[in-house]
Amino acid sequence: MNEQVEVEEGNGSDGRIRGAETARRTLRLLEALAAHQPVGLDEVAGLVGLNKSTAYRLLRVLQEEGYCERLPQGGYRLGGAVASLATRTTVPAARLEAMRPVLQELAESTAETVTVHRRAGDVVVLSLGVESEQHVLRQVVRIGETTPLTRGCAGIAILASLPAGDRDEVVEHAGSEARAVLRTRIAEALTDGFAVSRAANHPGVLGIAMAVPGADGAGAELSIAVSGPDSRWTRDRAVQHAEQLRRCALRLAHLSGG
Repeated sequence: MNEQVEVEEGNGSDGRIRGAETARRTLRLLEALAAHQPVGLDEVAGLVGLNKSTAYRLLRVLQEEGYCERLPQGGYRLGGAVASLATRTTVPAARLEAMRPVLQELAESTAETVTVHRRAGDVVVLSLGVESEQHVLRQVVRIGETTPLTRGCAGIAILASLPAGDRDEVVEHAGSEARAVLRTRIAEALTDGFAVSRAANHPGVLGIAMAVPGADGAGAELSIAVSGPDSRWTRDRAVQHAEQLRRCALRLAHLSGG
């Protein structure tokens, strides 16, 4: 009873809790980052109606806690901790962040964008990413972006790694016209050891992805992908990096406890 009285006495005339403005500002910053990432300090401060010093201070706290990251070329985007909350994964945000050097090496080698995705039911969530700075035109990382498990190389790679019964259950939920195509995509991924897709989720983008092996042969929770403009990052070029992608997937499995 006393706790209820204290809460009620902390409310303003509009029913909103007093003294919580910092929390509200922080939430507005996260919403602005999600909608506009990557975004510069001046722009994000204007979007949420804060002065630059306040916005910078709150962004620093979010950065320290892993909820946003500052890009080398400037600007901010959501961090891996946001995706950890969204997917309720067993892989902590700190362990995800430990994977970043692996992604950076692969991005430097391929000169394209490298991302880690993880399954959350029938979707995959972009949880970590590194953009190569060798090209102005490149695939932009948007942490927290969700795409169907059944569409795009990142999802197909995870789907192909699942036990046959689990795969079949997902396929059966697809539309009747899509089932045959999906089964073909899965069969190709099982044969090749990787999945390739073009313009599946983003026009003009080609990607190659491989499942990160799970513990004790279980289906994968994560996949690692390399993507870029299909005019430059062609299927032939992507497949040439398949072995390097496989080695990176094994390193990520070790880092994730798989």
